[in-house]
Amino acid sequence: MHLLHVLAAAGSTGEPTLRPGLDPDQVTPGPWGFFITFGLAVLVILLIWDMQRRIRRVRYREQAAQAAEERTEPAETEQERQRRLDAELNGRITGRKPGEAGEDSTNQRPDRDGTPGS
Repeated sequence: MHLLHVLAAAGSTGEPTLRPGLDPDQVTPGPWGFFITFGLAVLVILLIWDMQRRIRRVRYREQAAQAAEERTEPAETEQERQRRLDAELNGRITGRKPGEAGEDSTNQRPDRDGTPGS
């Protein structure tokens, strides 16, 4: 037989009783115990509600940032594409590949005064 079966058979014989000399009011939580437990439950519910609101705000901010990034990304991609095409065209004209010695490392066209510009 298992230990739990032995303890269950030996332990309870029906209705639970208190030790002699103890009053049920001394061992139950009473109204104050109820109020404190109820207050803690309300506090936990309010904390969970507030945390959900904060997490939702973080998600919305992240989505807005991603949407803004997606809106600005094509313009940057177009600029990079234009730079790459310019470098390829310069390479065809000069007969050099981009990145070879003698080429301006900034891949920018010189301004009118001869300095590299945009």
